[in-house]
Amino acid sequence: MRSAPRQDETFCERERMTMTFDKANRSAWRLLCGLLLGLVGTAEAFDLSDAQYDGYLQWLHSLEKTTAVREQAGQPEQRLLYPFAIPSWNSVENITPYRHLAISKAVTVLEELWMDRGRGPATLIALANARNYVHLSEYDNALVWFEITARSDTTGRFTTEIAREALAAALAAGDSLGTVRRVANTLGIADVATRAQEATLAYRWLLVNRDPRGVDLMIDKVVAVDTLLTPGLRFWHARALAWRERREESLDQLGRLIEHANGRSLGLSEAERAWVLVAVPDLLYLTGRTGVARKLYRHLGASSRRDLAMWGRYQTAGLDMAAGRYRPAMNGFVTVCEGRRYGTWQDQACALRDLAREMERIRSEGEPYGIAAFYQR
Repeated sequence: MRSAPRQDETFCERERMTMTFDKANRSAWRLLCGLLLGLVGTAEAFDLSDAQYDGYLQWLHSLEKTTAVREQAGQPEQRLLYPFAIPSWNSVENITPYRHLAISKAVTVLEELWMDRGRGPATLIALANARNYVHLSEYDNALVWFEITARSDTTGRFTTEIAREALAAALAAGDSLGTVRRVANTLGIADVATRAQEATLAYRWLLVNRDPRGVDLMIDKVVAVDTLLTPGLRFWHARALAWRERREESLDQLGRLIEHANGRSLGLSEAERAWVLVAVPDLLYLTGRTGVARKLYRHLGASSRRDLAMWGRYQTAGLDMAAGRYRPAMNGFVTVCEGRRYGTWQDQACALRDLAREMERIRSEGEPYGIAAFYQR
């Protein structure tokens, strides 16, 4: 026996049956109702704590200042190169002349030190040579030397460095078999908190390859050492939980980040911090806490960071639309549709703009009936 429809289901069906739209607006209406029906019909029993709410605003204002200073200096947003997590070059002018020649010379010298092939090179020499090959972008040779380093490191002194850097080199080389083997080794670590950078790399690779089983295994590993996580690993842990639709757990992780950040970056890039600021209200929205989500979306909508402002206005307009406030919804969708492009979701804003305009017209003028109106549909 089918359970009684929720109020939002009844609303969508009633409105659909009483309104006449053209094809584009029908598609937009289905999109809106799909978003509305996707909400969990639970009471808003939990909101962000005061400390988390304040932390969210501090992070937003801190990111705005960082962005403003960088843009005033005429600098692009600094990205961290994956998988090595090192700053990218902003321009060719920043590359030191003869850098590669110097590294090549160092490789030659270090390999000449490997005189006794029976015993092999000293561990530190082998590791230095592996790193030099990474700097030369010769990742296959780097992997050979990481293997030599691992064999010579009989005390295990450099285990953490070898595992992290060899995994990064395998990813950069596109060595799928070597990557899978090293990720499997990471999943076998007893305490991932002590090798957070390696665990972060494994998390990212599993997410990029959309491996639900591997992601779930990594989640279990990270949960076991939850109190010892670095901010970077906690960030990717939250992303993994969100991808697996474990939204409450993801919110909990994001809440810890913003609560204890005190406006600091915690070593996260601008893009990563922006993701957190969007993910918190999105997850609150998806778990039915639209009241507090609306507050955060309004803060985003007023932000000086343009990409965040556009998303905040888009989501606020969607909430207005779902609540039957068609005129403010239309104004919001107009702003998003005609603003600077950040994603294909702005195409949806254009369709919803037209739908909101039609809904407001119907509310003001009424819907025509009769044979003539029927054949005009």
